[in-house]
Amino acid sequence: MLSKKQQKKYLAKKEKDLLLQLHAFGLSGDPEALHRLRLNVKKIKAFVQMMKDCSEKRASKDLDLLKKMFRQAGKIRDAGNTLQLLKHFHSVSAEYKTEQDHIRTTAAAEFRQQIPEYRKAGKKAGRRLLADVHTVRTRCIRDWYAARLIKVNVLLTASGDLLHEARKKIKELLYVQRLLPPQINEALGLDTAYLDDLQDAIGQWHDMAVIVTTYAGREGADSQAMVSACKEKEADVRALAGDFYLRAHLT
Repeated sequence: MLSKKQQKKYLAKKEKDLLLQLHAFGLSGDPEALHRLRLNVKKIKAFVQMMKDCSEKRASKDLDLLKKMFRQAGKIRDAGNTLQLLKHFHSVSAEYKTEQDHIRTTAAAEFRQQIPEYRKAGKKAGRRLLADVHTVRTRCIRDWYAARLIKVNVLLTASGDLLHEARKKIKELLYVQRLLPPQINEALGLDTAYLDDLQDAIGQWHDMAVIVTTYAGREGADSQAMVSACKEKEADVRALAGDFYLRAHLT
């Protein structure tokens, strides 16, 4: 069982961390602060998804308050990641790199202007989530994990956006697992190291797939090298994804 007290402690910590990283990014523009902020939102979303599926309450509506902040932070993060990946391809034009840097800096400036609004929204979401907390029974947690693992198993046979969706669901499982009591984790018997390796491999493939898609057809593009790198990363994913359901559990 996951008690109200445990959940409230977890949510309070996540809200505190989120507001701290929001303040840090406002002061320095540190991309790591932005990454940690987005990570906190993702962890809260994963927790709320499990809580919603185990109750008739609609806690997921509370997350609507964080959507604007999360999406704007995503624009900044995506542009920064793109610039990092493009360093591996020397034929990429300076014009395109400048374009991505402009997207990043413009989005960051807009984000920092909205920080007072985001802070209010974060505090309001925190209050509402705490009010919606309820005891979650162990059986529901086990059923939630079982259903999610089956869904991931199906998604891993697909490609494109569906494969990326599999990664999101794997990360949700890992985020929630870290707040569960030891006895529940033992009963679930998940191989978290394997799941983390798999989601990381999918993430690397997805980043490269985005580069291939957005940079295709531009003058000076080293498209063949990009496509080859993308295929190699997808092959890594396929190798890890084989016999997923069996490998996701400790033997």
